[in-house]
Amino acid sequence: MNKTKQQRCCARYLQSYQHGQGDRREKKEETRTHNAQLHATISGAAVASAVAAIAASMAASSVPSKDERMAKTDMAMASAATLVAAQCVEAAEAMGAGKDHLPSVVSSAVNIRSHDDITTLTTATATSSTP
Repeated sequence: MNKTKQQRCCARYLQSYQHGQGDRREKKEETRTHNAQLHATISGAAVASAVAAIAASMAASSVPSKDERMAKTDMAMASAATLVAAQCVEAAEAMGAGKDHLPSVVSSAVNIRSHDDITTLTTATATSSTP
C-alpha cells in the first residue's frame, strides 16, 4: 500500500516532533544531573572547609607541653584538610558554582562549632549525590 504524500509528510512531522520531545527531556535530565552534581560538590566543599577549620583550630590550640611529634601531626592534618577543601572549592568553581554563593557557603562552614552542624553538613553532602 502506497502512502500518500500527505501521510508521509504527517509521519515525518510526528517523528521529528517526538524526536524533539525526547531531546528536550534529555536536556532537562542532563540539567537536573548537573545541578545535583554541583550541589554535591558545593556540599563537599563545605564539609571539607569545616573539617579544615576545626583541624587548624585544634592544631593552633595545642598546648606547649604536648609532645612535638603530636603537634606536628596536628599541623600536617590541618594542612592536608585545607588542601582538600581548596580542591573541592576549585572543583565547584569549575562546575559553575556562583562566585557569590561559594564564598558564603565556605564562610558559613568555617564558622560552625557544634557536632550537630558537622553532622548536618555531612548528611547534606551524602544525600545530595546523584543516584
